Amino acid sequence: MRHGGCHADHGSLPLEGRRVRAALRGYYWIAVRATLVGLLVVALLDLFTPLDFFLLRWELFREATPAGKVLYLLGALVWLGVVCSLPYLGMRQLLCPVRELLAQWREDEAPPEGLLACARRRVLNLPFVFSALNLAMWLAVPSLVAGALRLLLGLDLHTLVLLVVRAFMVGMIASAIAFFLVEAHSRRSLIPMFFPQGHLADEPGTIRIPISRRIRLLFLSGTVLPGVILLATLVAMQFEVEGSGISAADYGRDILVFTVVLCVYAFASALFLNYLVCCSICDPVKDMLAAVQRVGQGDYQVRVPVVSNDELGQLGDAGNAMIRGLAERQLLHEQFGKYVTPEIRDHILSGRIPLNGERRQATVLFSDLRGFTSFVEEHPPEKVMAYLRAYFTAMHRAIRTHRGLVLQFVGDEIEAVFGVPVPFAEHTEAAVRAALDMRHALARFNARHARGGMPPLAHGIGLHTGPVLAGNSGSEQQNAYALIGSTVNVASRLQDLTKDEGWDILVSEQVVRRLTGSYRLERIGPRRLKNYSQPVVVYRLIDRA
Repeated sequence: MRHGGCHADHGSLPLEGRRVRAALRGYYWIAVRATLVGLLVVALLDLFTPLDFFLLRWELFREATPAGKVLYLLGALVWLGVVCSLPYLGMRQLLCPVRELLAQWREDEAPPEGLLACARRRVLNLPFVFSALNLAMWLAVPSLVAGALRLLLGLDLHTLVLLVVRAFMVGMIASAIAFFLVEAHSRRSLIPMFFPQGHLADEPGTIRIPISRRIRLLFLSGTVLPGVILLATLVAMQFEVEGSGISAADYGRDILVFTVVLCVYAFASALFLNYLVCCSICDPVKDMLAAVQRVGQGDYQVRVPVVSNDELGQLGDAGNAMIRGLAERQLLHEQFGKYVTPEIRDHILSGRIPLNGERRQATVLFSDLRGFTSFVEEHPPEKVMAYLRAYFTAMHRAIRTHRGLVLQFVGDEIEAVFGVPVPFAEHTEAAVRAALDMRHALARFNARHARGGMPPLAHGIGLHTGPVLAGNSGSEQQNAYALIGSTVNVASRLQDLTKDEGWDILVSEQVVRRLTGSYRLERIGPRRLKNYSQPVVVYRLIDRA
């Protein structure tokens, strides 16, 4: 299902419809349960409040006939049903956009964008709006009941105030619990369906609650409100104790019993609220830690579940963006390595190659095919490209075996270097061995392709060693790793000289001087190279001794 627009994947609608229906039933149950528990707490506190009004109601119940007790209980159940129906109906009204969306899914229709956007906002705002409506109910209903009792039964004013204040305080705790229950239910059910890509903080028209306010709400509900309830009860009792003749022992016992009941309720509600708040904060953090661990193991497909629009949700979005960036970097790392050698790739990506270049001692190798122009003219481009790719693969393998780096393939020419960007002392020796291996690799290449009727290839190789300037070249928009200096020019001219002399590998005297192994070499003598002022003593590399 694609929730970002007005189109939906109809193939997944039956499953999604069942999930949404289950989610809606969960919301209704939370609304009724939170109110029912709050009403039972209010009844329990009233039962243990040592005020004449509550004691008289309890005595009337105890002295009633069995039929009268049944009527009392039936009346209480009807009262509970009426009051609990209010949050249920309120929740149904708030979930209208979601139910309409579900109805369209049942009809296998793509929901309009406006309805989908409204449903997304309603899901995010649902904990706030429902808690506010629930709190308004806890203020309105006790006020109406207390007013009716004052008119019908002559309820004294201080008991009326106590009834309203205490019910409202309990309602605040019940509304806080309902808030976190609704939020937790949304995070498990509708939010992952409506926001599969996260970015809840980007949804317009939604309410946000920072983590700091969650902690303050926990403090308010777990400590301040029970204290207010106890204080209001003690004040109301103080009005009645004067002139009542009650003994200090009875008065102290009644207060102690009520305080114990209130403390048990405060402890239980604070513990449950603490659990809900911890889950709302710790669960996203655990998801992030799990995702970070998987990324550390090389899994760049993992995503952090984003189920809130607070700081943790924004952190989850940032984490997912970071993971996508790492995945793209890894892909670049892998794909870039196909165009340049791993050493150059790693140096470029790590920023260790100076923009202005660095002077190094290196050995440069140039290789060029002979007579390849006629082959290109006689064969289709696809066949030429495949044949050339196979040749380059064989030559590249021979160069890489001896720690050489292929800088570029230009037409049918290869430019390689030994000793940069990763320096090593035996770069000249390695280059000579690579040239010999390229000769042998070409022989095997020709023998293998001769069976398919392909013409044999020939190439010329030139080697020279000396100082080079190695670094980033190119434009500001696109860099390229390149070598600059006379060493590069001499190597290229030696490769050109192989055409004139008819030999496949020519090396300079500087190369010969740095060799430590035994090789069969033939001194050709000094040669003037094109665009180079000084003559260069050239040697023909025959083979290893």
